[in-house]
Amino acid sequence: MDLLIKGAKIFHNRALIEGNLGVQAGRIVLTGSQTPPAARVIDATGCWVLPGMIDTHVHFREPGRTDKEDFGTGTSSAVLGGVTTVLEIQNNEPLMTDGDSIRAKHALVAPKARCNYGVYANVGLENLHKLSAMAEDVCAFKVFMTQSVGPLTVTGLGDLLRAMQAVRPTGRVLAIHAESDGICKMSREGLPDKFSSHVLSRPAVAEAVAVGEALELCGVTGTPINLAHLSTARSVELVSAAKRRGLPVSAATCAHYLAWTEADTARGGGVFKVNPSIKSESDRLALLQGLRDGTIDHLHSDHAPHTPDEKSLSWARCPSGIAGIQHQLQFLLDLMQRGKLPLADLVRCTASAPAAAFSLTERGEIRDGFHADLVLIDPQRKQKVVVEDLATRAGATPWIGHTFDHSIRATLVGGQIAMLDGRVCDGIHGRRVQPALLSTHA
Repeated sequence: MDLLIKGAKIFHNRALIEGNLGVQAGRIVLTGSQTPPAARVIDATGCWVLPGMIDTHVHFREPGRTDKEDFGTGTSSAVLGGVTTVLEIQNNEPLMTDGDSIRAKHALVAPKARCNYGVYANVGLENLHKLSAMAEDVCAFKVFMTQSVGPLTVTGLGDLLRAMQAVRPTGRVLAIHAESDGICKMSREGLPDKFSSHVLSRPAVAEAVAVGEALELCGVTGTPINLAHLSTARSVELVSAAKRRGLPVSAATCAHYLAWTEADTARGGGVFKVNPSIKSESDRLALLQGLRDGTIDHLHSDHAPHTPDEKSLSWARCPSGIAGIQHQLQFLLDLMQRGKLPLADLVRCTASAPAAAFSLTERGEIRDGFHADLVLIDPQRKQKVVVEDLATRAGATPWIGHTFDHSIRATLVGGQIAMLDGRVCDGIHGRRVQPALLSTHA
């Protein structure tokens, strides 16, 4: 064995079982009571071993805005948070709109990646004819239904239909930021410059209308879609109905929509400003129920860092985005501790479901032959979040000052120890993930 994890409770077949886990050549080769010789042994007595989290929606800002984040700091935050694979979306200039920009990005970020990674391509009307040629180099495509950066927005239904038709033959998933551009523009008119205005500027109906439109076009085209960072109860209802119809849809939400409400944004200011906006208590509870029952397939961070100076500005000038990748898994573990999210559902929504949604084969489960992307949890050691422990260049998160009931002892990427006891290990690099192509037949 290259590595043996001894004396742990391993999540296997939907339950924690006591035993050992062996790794050889980056793959899981043993789960059980055997204790074979190994080049390296981790005594994990008292710890849990779970599949590493797969975060399907992050923004690491490289190239173009490395003052906010780069792939090194972003993936360091990931492994500190038990994340072993990230799928990254460029939402700052330069956008990833053709094969040359995608290949240049791979060359730039691969040496910096502390965990496994994939890269999205941006979709706008200007590059629809280039998508098929880009598919081999990307993990998925991303479209915005409301204003983002440059030419990204696809606001008309005819244009969204064209985008879905262009993505369908590529065999890739189309991730969608679903908010109605027209409703958001109208809702912003005349609002006072204070943070309580944010939920009014991006109301629940803006998301519900856009989700409904996207699902109808999904039904027409058969294009597999992922509805990203959902924030409303109505979206849960619409996704549930779409799944009953058999549409090829997966859906995700974020920890910040499960942890806080619009009152926190009004009171806490820029650190809570995010798009879509954080909504009501009833939305929060509906999203949590949707995560438990599988209507919401998985959870991702939508990690979107900005500088501390930017986040200290007034509502109208403060950019939207929360740096949340480092603490989302600990938050979910706290939900489990309080009886709000069974462990089997936690593992599903952080590992096996995102792997399935994006066709990442042999990942997301602890099973012989699967990639040894793992996280060791210490359920007895509490951890208080302090600025000094953050890896992100954002230097701020809504979790500052919060004490979690569980800590993340180690993160293994391809069988290599990428983080141990709060220290990111030097010389460990993740690999680019290559999703399996989806069927393009109706």
